[in-house]
Amino acid sequence: MELKLLKCDWGMEYLGDMPARLEAYAAAGYDGVECSQIGMDPDSFGELLEHHGLDYVAMMFCDDEAAFRQQLDAVKRTRPLLINCHPGRDWFDLERSIRFFSEVKNMAEEVDAQVVFETHRTRCLYSPWATQRILEALPWLRITADFSHFTNVAENPLKLSPYAEMMDLAIERTDHIHARVGSPQAAQVPDPRIGKGLGWTKRFEVWWDRIIEARAAEGRSFLTINPEFGPPPYQAINPHTEEPLADIWEICLWMSNRFRTRWLICNKHK
Repeated sequence: MELKLLKCDWGMEYLGDMPARLEAYAAAGYDGVECSQIGMDPDSFGELLEHHGLDYVAMMFCDDEAAFRQQLDAVKRTRPLLINCHPGRDWFDLERSIRFFSEVKNMAEEVDAQVVFETHRTRCLYSPWATQRILEALPWLRITADFSHFTNVAENPLKLSPYAEMMDLAIERTDHIHARVGSPQAAQVPDPRIGKGLGWTKRFEVWWDRIIEARAAEGRSFLTINPEFGPPPYQAINPHTEEPLADIWEICLWMSNRFRTRWLICNKHK
C-alpha cells in the first residue's frame, strides 16, 4: 500500500499564490495537497496538479446539509482524489447527527471520490464518545482521524478503558489521517520533534501505525496522510515577540519524512 503524504495549504500563503505554492510542495517531495480554497480556475488548478504530479484532497466545512450541497457542487469541478468534510455541529444530538450523515450520504454518491468526515472540535465528531455513538449507529461511515482534537477535548491520553475502546472503533473506520500531534491541554504541541512533544508524537504513532496496518490488510492501494500543523493561534508563540516557537513548514516536512522513513516509503522524492 502506498502512503500518499500531502501538504496542508493552511498557513502557507507567504509562499505566494496557489501556482507558486504547488510548485513548492512538489519540489519538497509531497505527493499532493489538501485545501478548501484553491483560489483559481478549477481546470487550470487541475492542469497544474497534473504538471507537478500532485494529488488533491478537497476540504469542506459544512454546518448543515445545505452547506454540504453547495460546497459539493463546487468541489466536483476540481476532480479531487478524496473529499474531507467537517460535519455538522457539536451541539447536534445523536438523532440530528444521524440525519445529517444520512442525508449527505446520498449527495456524496454524485461525485467520483470518497467523502470522509473529520474528527474535529465544534463538529459532530468532536470527541471520542460522540464519534463512537455515531459510528455504531452508522456502520458505513468512514472518517478522517485528527486525534489531536480527541486528546484535547477529553483532556486524556486515551490509553485506558473506556477511551481505548472508543479509539479502537475510530481506528477501524479511518480512511484519511491528519497527522497533527496534540496533548490533553492543546490541539497542537509546540514542536513534535523534541522533548515532551516528541513523546506525544510517539504516542500518536501507535494509533497511526494501527490505521496503516489495518488499511493495508484490507488490500487498499493507498492511504492519504496530511501532517496538518497550523500557524498561530494553533501554533504556540513567544509571548514577548509573538513569533512562532517552531517553523510549521519544517515540522510538516519532518513529519512527512518520518512516515516515509518509518514505513520505508519513498513515494515521489523529486
